[in-house]
Amino acid sequence: MRLAGISTTLCLGLAMSGTALATPSDVAEAALACARGQVALTFDDGPDPVLTPRFVTFLRDRGVPATFFVIGENVRAHPGPTRRASALGFTIGNHTYHHENLIRLGDDGIRSTLRRTRRAIVAAGARASALMRPPGGSINQRVREVVGAMGLVPVLWTADPRDWDGRSASAIVSSTLSQLRPGRKNVVLLHDGVRNSRQTLLALPGIVRGARSRGYCFVGLGASGAPSAVIPGIRISDASVTEAPGGSVLRATVTLDRSTTRSTSVRVHTVAGSASAGRDYVGVDERLGFPAGVTRRVVRVKVPDDLRDERAERFRLRLSEPRGLEVRDGAAVATIRDDDPPPALSVRDAQVAEPSSGSVVLLVTLRLGRVSEKWVHVTVSTVPGSADESDYAPRTSRVAFAPGQVTARFDVTVLADTLSEPPETFVVQATDGSNATLARPRGVVTVLPPVG
Repeated sequence: MRLAGISTTLCLGLAMSGTALATPSDVAEAALACARGQVALTFDDGPDPVLTPRFVTFLRDRGVPATFFVIGENVRAHPGPTRRASALGFTIGNHTYHHENLIRLGDDGIRSTLRRTRRAIVAAGARASALMRPPGGSINQRVREVVGAMGLVPVLWTADPRDWDGRSASAIVSSTLSQLRPGRKNVVLLHDGVRNSRQTLLALPGIVRGARSRGYCFVGLGASGAPSAVIPGIRISDASVTEAPGGSVLRATVTLDRSTTRSTSVRVHTVAGSASAGRDYVGVDERLGFPAGVTRRVVRVKVPDDLRDERAERFRLRLSEPRGLEVRDGAAVATIRDDDPPPALSVRDAQVAEPSSGSVVLLVTLRLGRVSEKWVHVTVSTVPGSADESDYAPRTSRVAFAPGQVTARFDVTVLADTLSEPPETFVVQATDGSNATLARPRGVVTVLPPVG
């Protein structure tokens, strides 16, 4: 109820003082001009185990934010309604533990009743905001100083339809609408936890419909305790996944920094980087929705398996086209880690006829067992056998395979001599391989007698 002698100007001034946690708001309406002004609905003296859930459901279904100033002993007795209201994005404020007149309490009594109520809210599984409302609006400078020292913000009202006083639903509607002031930040005092709260519940459709038809929009109570259209921020986190036989799924988390009282959404799409859609992952372009009360969603990107040894590849996930949200961090890096072992490298055997004069160049083939997306390097050397340095030019070289290349050549110069001799052999040997395993590191080169 309104305390006699508290003026509308004073109430609004108190509502706008101090600091508090921001509350979710009807972000779709926040984007409108709000031609006549803003309206914040507040409900005192709950929770009621039967009626409060109905208030919450009605407000959620119509996208109307609100603040519930709860009594500690009621929360302790019935924690469920407060927990659900908080989970759906409604702000929970402190209304003392026994609905005490704070002016009549000493400083320690004020601190005790507010702390007990906060503990009850937290124990119920709800988020306790920094907003508080003195029962009956009973507040003076001493109370404000004690409350402020506790980090709490007192919030009064600018419109009081006296719904607690046995009024009918139609009378509550009429009184509420008549007290709304154009161009003002209107704070409406209602009750969900008194004997006449059934009439208040019946009045809600008329209040919401009537205010909207007059050009008002509904918002929550912001950081100062005054009506404020606070838009939830959204961000997407970096994510990674390792390839797996049969494919895998990369999961990136998208979160809101506060819950909402109505559905919101954002577009999520993939952007190629070193990883390409269609080859390394299945592209995504979808609208991700956040129902009321939901603050976390997961985007799933399918990653097929392949047989290529490759470095970690990356693409991006981007957020755009928000509806009822503000993008705070709209780009995430998605990393695909490889699960394939390096390819096996083999040196092939070769043979060549000794030239009758001069020399001939022999190309010895090195082969990878499968494609690699990495550079492969290996040191290749000639090793004498029955053929020695008089039969070929010894050499050592570093051979490279470019990404995607499966064969490379090592050239050896075979020399002519004047001796008549049987076939001779030497070895081409691979060592110090990088990004490959040396499955067959030695190839035998056979030098045949000259033809003719």
